[in-house]
Amino acid sequence: MLNKTTFWGLFIVALIVYAIGFGVDIMDVDSAQYASISREMADSGSYLEVYSGGKDYLDKPPLLFWVSAFFFNVFGVANWTFKIGAFLFTLIGVYSTYGLGKILYSKKVGQWAAMILFTCQAFFLINNDLRTDTILTAAIIWAIWQLVAWVNFRQWKYLIGASVAIACAMMAKGPIGLMVPVLAFGSYLIGKSRWKDIFHWQYLLVLVGVGVLISPMLWGLYQQFDKHPEKMVNMVTPQGLIPENNISGLKFYLWTQSFGRITGENVWKNDAGPFFFIHNFLWSFLPWAPLFFLAFFSRLREAIMAFIQKKAQPEWLTIGGFLLPFLVLSTSKFKLPHYIFVLYPLAAILMASWLENAFKNKSVLRLAFAVQGLIYVVSTAFIALIYFWVFPNAPVWMIAISLGLLVAAIVFFKKEKNAVAKFIVASVVMMLAVNFTMNSWFYPNVLRYQAGSRLVEAIDAHNIDYNNVYRYNFFAHSMRYYMGRPVPWIVDQRMDKFLETGKDVYIVTMEPHFESLSENYVVQPIVEFGSHSVTLLHINFLNPKKREERLTPTYLVKVLEKK
Repeated sequence: MLNKTTFWGLFIVALIVYAIGFGVDIMDVDSAQYASISREMADSGSYLEVYSGGKDYLDKPPLLFWVSAFFFNVFGVANWTFKIGAFLFTLIGVYSTYGLGKILYSKKVGQWAAMILFTCQAFFLINNDLRTDTILTAAIIWAIWQLVAWVNFRQWKYLIGASVAIACAMMAKGPIGLMVPVLAFGSYLIGKSRWKDIFHWQYLLVLVGVGVLISPMLWGLYQQFDKHPEKMVNMVTPQGLIPENNISGLKFYLWTQSFGRITGENVWKNDAGPFFFIHNFLWSFLPWAPLFFLAFFSRLREAIMAFIQKKAQPEWLTIGGFLLPFLVLSTSKFKLPHYIFVLYPLAAILMASWLENAFKNKSVLRLAFAVQGLIYVVSTAFIALIYFWVFPNAPVWMIAISLGLLVAAIVFFKKEKNAVAKFIVASVVMMLAVNFTMNSWFYPNVLRYQAGSRLVEAIDAHNIDYNNVYRYNFFAHSMRYYMGRPVPWIVDQRMDKFLETGKDVYIVTMEPHFESLSENYVVQPIVEFGSHSVTLLHINFLNPKKREERLTPTYLVKVLEKK
């Protein structure tokens, strides 16, 4: 077990690294869209019926919007107020991982698992590029912990906790918030041969509690959509927004958005292939991913051999709770990397529980240290590239902190006697160095190229009235979020009328649309810069010598007259 000073020291440094990311601008596309919806909700007070730019919104359940809107109303609109609510859920998820690991194994395993989870790359990422999965992940492990605690201790507070947690998970992203806890908890009971515990009338109370807690959301969906079949709703599709009527909000939430991706009823398909999540797991669960595969298959083999030899089974919750949802998600017709982040708390517990016995084998120990040594070298090279190649001229103090953390990882590795503590702490400090670099230098520099937020900075710097700003073949959720309002689309006929009345007209646009605008109107450039997607980075963008080739010219201009 890590001593208190070491554990809390690491935890506080990790908190600081996360907190640095709170000030980073909101990223397009998804995170900025969620932020703009939350701001619109806070301004309008419409919590049960969700709107995006004044239009009906159905794509995601509302919990993230409720939480963010609450913090906007209490503390005002800021980058950190959008992110802090989801981060508090992250802390709940980390503590729940500790609690579940403690019940399944020991306090030591719970502590290690919490630290593994809190410092994996995926968690740093989804607390910066904020998604509904941030809350979903925390709520799911919270629910599993509460269910396991109830079946072991039979206290009503755990049933209440399970109801609240499952309801939060379902209001974060739909039925997957119930599916994963059921699969994990069922795996636990079957693995322990606790057949009688599968059938308890109290589970019905959990379902009733969940139903009561999500009823406001369901009522809002009914009022906004099912009650008005004649309403034309802009449905989000790969081809853009497509107006449709006879939309059932309840069916979309309970079936189409989740299970429809497996059956094919959902229009979203990217044919990512059955192994998509495997290679995404390798980077998103760093630095723990390579060794996790050894841990998982060792535990799976142990379970199979125990079954064949009719011996006591190992703990099945983390095996089944990870594997079964992983297989289900892999059948989806549409996949994104963050879909499997919900399984990482279970991965952290499985790995933490495996380490101590595994490290008694000197071959495994040498392999683990060799793999982490390689990751350390790659991480150090990655940090150096960011500071000295991708975005050079970083402040000396910032480079010194990253370097200090990398040195601290080596010092602890050499001084610590316990092999598991040596492995975990050195890896944690390494990841803190990487993500300090990302949050303090990389992301702020990348976001200089985000069109929407950069344009709003320019509009504010030139004291331009928002009422005079229009979009010309351009759209960015970050622009709508930072302006706190939809930016109207303008066509030539409308622009002509404004110019005839003497109204100031400012246009935001990008190439090649700027050329067509300039052909018909005399324009005065206010700001011109190159922009790039900040969540779909290209290697040539990261290369300073080739960056200009990847940038799209983006403009803020004043229209003076028609040619």
